[in-house]
Amino acid sequence: MKKVLMKIAIIGSMVLAGSTMTGCTDFERGLATGAAVGVAGTVIANENRRPTYSRSYYNRGYNNGCSSARGRWYKSSYYWRNSSSYRNGWRAGYRRCR
Repeated sequence: MKKVLMKIAIIGSMVLAGSTMTGCTDFERGLATGAAVGVAGTVIANENRRPTYSRSYYNRGYNNGCSSARGRWYKSSYYWRNSSSYRNGWRAGYRRCR
């Protein structure tokens, strides 16, 4: 709850700062304020997103690790580099099926 209040305060201060800019036309103030609020809203919205790969990539890695332990070696280099869930699943599958 504390984070949410802090973010609201930040957005409010950005709007206030944008509306009190001196020497700018109404259009420029509106443009600056809208951009600031848009960026802040995007940051807030993306902060609470869960990764979409967590369970499905673990399962994929587990299956590939198990296949590798049984003789059909397969490890996706892309997922190995980019997904810790895949790496953990691959290692677990390899150990379990050895």
